[in-house]
Amino acid sequence: MSNEPQKRATIFDIANALGISHTTVSRALNNSPKVKISTRKKILQTAHKLNYVPNQNARGLNQGRTYTIGLFFTDLQNGTSALFLTSIILNIRSQLPENYFLSINSISSTDELGVFDGVIVVSQSKKDQIFIDKLISENIPVVVLNRHIKNRNIYNYWLDNYEASRKITLHALNSGSRNVGIIQGKSDYNSTHERSQGYLDALSFWTNKYPHRPLYRHLPLKGDYSSEGGYLAMKTLLQDLDNLPDYVFIESDDMAIGALKAINEASNLAKRIRISGFDDTKMAAFSIPALTTIHSPIAEMTTLGVATLNRLLNKGSSTNTPLNKRFECPIIFRETLPKK
Repeated sequence: MSNEPQKRATIFDIANALGISHTTVSRALNNSPKVKISTRKKILQTAHKLNYVPNQNARGLNQGRTYTIGLFFTDLQNGTSALFLTSIILNIRSQLPENYFLSINSISSTDELGVFDGVIVVSQSKKDQIFIDKLISENIPVVVLNRHIKNRNIYNYWLDNYEASRKITLHALNSGSRNVGIIQGKSDYNSTHERSQGYLDALSFWTNKYPHRPLYRHLPLKGDYSSEGGYLAMKTLLQDLDNLPDYVFIESDDMAIGALKAINEASNLAKRIRISGFDDTKMAAFSIPALTTIHSPIAEMTTLGVATLNRLLNKGSSTNTPLNKRFECPIIFRETLPKK
């Protein structure tokens, strides 16, 4: 095996791969108006594929940019809803200037970071912190979405999973539910811990305030944020016909849709089982019955994230740009858990 260092890709390599002149590549990488947007996108894609890293000295002289924004998720394969991914990607892509290319990546398979002008991290796990710290150490503009990062001087916008989960569980209890269960998401995701804690704290509050109205708590079941997981977990809850739950808090809409299928398949249930989901995906309104859920304001969160990153890229600052912001998640009442 050769010990020679791997040759750094150049603009000539990009030009050869595309069959165009190196002048066109150079102009595209420096955002020249002489290059068509469609051509620039092809050049940026090829640059990313070849792990092209601009010469930092040259970038400093001409303020050149790659016009590539990195969008990084904790995991693109496991435990992340396809609808969640699609919603965030479409929202961010629609808000980027048209001359920017959006590169979608998993944190678990990161490439050379020098190709990115800026990065948006959609963080779901504390394990992502190593990657975020690396971005900061390399002075790459970064905005972190979805997970609250404590005591960090970084632009960070997240969803209030805890309070929404607590409120909807208390609503179910106030509506008469006394036999309750929970189907949880992926165990190493922050959203799972926050949503579960909101549910558990609501039960504790009820027990302390109304000791004469006892609750039966089923053991938590794992659904791993998938429809299949929600289906299998609900099938487990339905096995004991003499001790069926009357309310199940489910930590994502995907799992709730699977749970509804299990309920609809059961023809021998002695009582109605009320459920709620989380995220307010498009399919929630079209399930049978329509799913009560918690709305995740992804569009609002990503809008602020993109606007903030754009200011960072252009060396701008604004007193109107918050360093941190928590987004409230309202309950969307439908048929599976009525408002009254």
